[in-house]
Amino acid sequence: MQLSNFLGGDNRIQISYLASIPIYLAPTVLLILLTIIPIKRIPAIVKQIIAVPLLIADFMIPFGFTNGDRIFATAVCCINFNMFLRFLEIYFVNPIVLGGLPYISFDKLSQELWATVRKFPVPATEDNEKKGIKKGDVKVYTKDRKFYHIILYLLMNIVLIDVFGALIMTFEGHEVMYIQRERPVLFMVLFLIATLILTSTFNCIGFVIHLTYCILYEKGSYSSEQYRLLMKHPIISSSLDDLWSNRWHSLFKSTWLAFPFRPVRIYTERFLAKKTKNAKKISYLAGSLAVFAASSLMHEYIIISNVGIPVYKRLFFGEQSQFFMYHGLGVLFENLIRFCVLPYLPTKFKNSITARVICQIWVLFFCYCTFQYILNGFIMWGMQYDNPIKFLHPYVIEAVRKVPALHGFLGSRLATMI
Repeated sequence: MQLSNFLGGDNRIQISYLASIPIYLAPTVLLILLTIIPIKRIPAIVKQIIAVPLLIADFMIPFGFTNGDRIFATAVCCINFNMFLRFLEIYFVNPIVLGGLPYISFDKLSQELWATVRKFPVPATEDNEKKGIKKGDVKVYTKDRKFYHIILYLLMNIVLIDVFGALIMTFEGHEVMYIQRERPVLFMVLFLIATLILTSTFNCIGFVIHLTYCILYEKGSYSSEQYRLLMKHPIISSSLDDLWSNRWHSLFKSTWLAFPFRPVRIYTERFLAKKTKNAKKISYLAGSLAVFAASSLMHEYIIISNVGIPVYKRLFFGEQSQFFMYHGLGVLFENLIRFCVLPYLPTKFKNSITARVICQIWVLFFCYCTFQYILNGFIMWGMQYDNPIKFLHPYVIEAVRKVPALHGFLGSRLATMI
């Protein structure tokens, strides 16, 4: 093993699937075990010293090892990056910003995972006559569904990933880039298909989390009111703010709220407290922009580690950050319109179907125009070829081959795919 092995891409050490799981998970597991040990047993400073090499290992492992599966590599990068942020917050950011201790209970950590799809009832802070809840009461949810309902939803999304994933697999990366430049209508179709696949993929993850909790803790039944989709149909977003705050997946929400959102919001509010009356609003916006920055860094991290630093610097440098920078600016623009223009528009128009359609067209157009920046690195790397769900692939490809009229709308790999 040499330092050059940690340049990512083809420099990485090839390992088997069986070996990759303990290698990738080891730093995270050790960090969790260290975190849940009470301070009275291991002093805070000792825990912080031990955490440093574990955090470095967690961050660098995707640069040094690979089992060759690009979907697996993407998932590992997402997990490792977010574990790095979460434990960086626990061990260093929280103690510095809030004076906290590097400790968190296992129940609290696990609840962060379940909370991505499940509401955990808390005591009401005030009376609510409509819901029949008094201050201090905890809402009781009625269980109206069984675990097999989750399995049905999971299977439906698996079928969507299978069918539309087969179509995307027909394209080489350079073909998609050509389509983006020369065939904008077809690129819009690819954009919509990619959004559908992403939505179904994250919802599959959400249903697996939901099913696990339902079986382990709820004896196979659950309240539909208590659960939510991990990805809430982003294609119908009414604004960029709605897209990122409400509809996009919440898988990493607890991590990004802890860091960078909360520290940036707190420091910004402290700094502006005596300088402006809008310190809270500005600090909230600053925290939101910090989350965009964290998301862009995660996507850059995925591309860098998997294509390698030299290739990244030559071909893909900063593309993911461009995407999130444009969306951050788009959210700022929407807030400007919200405060400077909307107050002067008739209420009837603001609540009309026409206004809703205009808003949805704006979001679709903006996302379509910026899609290339986030797509390029992943599609050129060939991530589309490693779709693990291929039960229906042969049938989809065979059916499409029998319709020559469709061949011009698909990629060159259609002729060679099995």
